[in-house]
Amino acid sequence: MDENTALAPFDGRVRLRIYRDIVSSERMPRAEEIAGQMKRTVHEIRASLERLEASHAIVLEKDTREILRAAPFWATPTGFQVESGRRSWWASCIWDALGVPALLGRDARVLTGCGCCGEAMTLSVRDGKLEQPRGVIHFAVPARRWYDDLVFT
Repeated sequence: MDENTALAPFDGRVRLRIYRDIVSSERMPRAEEIAGQMKRTVHEIRASLERLEASHAIVLEKDTREILRAAPFWATPTGFQVESGRRSWWASCIWDALGVPALLGRDARVLTGCGCCGEAMTLSVRDGKLEQPRGVIHFAVPARRWYDDLVFT
């Protein structure tokens, strides 16, 4: 990010609040919840969320403008569930799913399926490393195009 797109301190605090909520509650916080926790107006929080989206720090749902993605976490069930201890989160792709244990600094299991045949797969991350790292990860869209349609990507 260059100096023209750097996040303002308030937006950084909103982003940190989002991640704390995701980790503790296993779901995306809603704008109203963030406003209450931070003792700010919903308007202030929504404006911050829009700025965070413009910087690609988060992705908002098109209709509701609530948080859909705060990388590597996803708001709705997907084909990539990450479990750590008794907690679990969703990720949008294998890249993000493997990013969850990295972000948390915890061991985890990724429950997913083969992109080719749908066969169930469980990947384990222990001590920051993927156990039995065999297989192929396929990205159908080049990274430079991911934000063209992140839901599809």
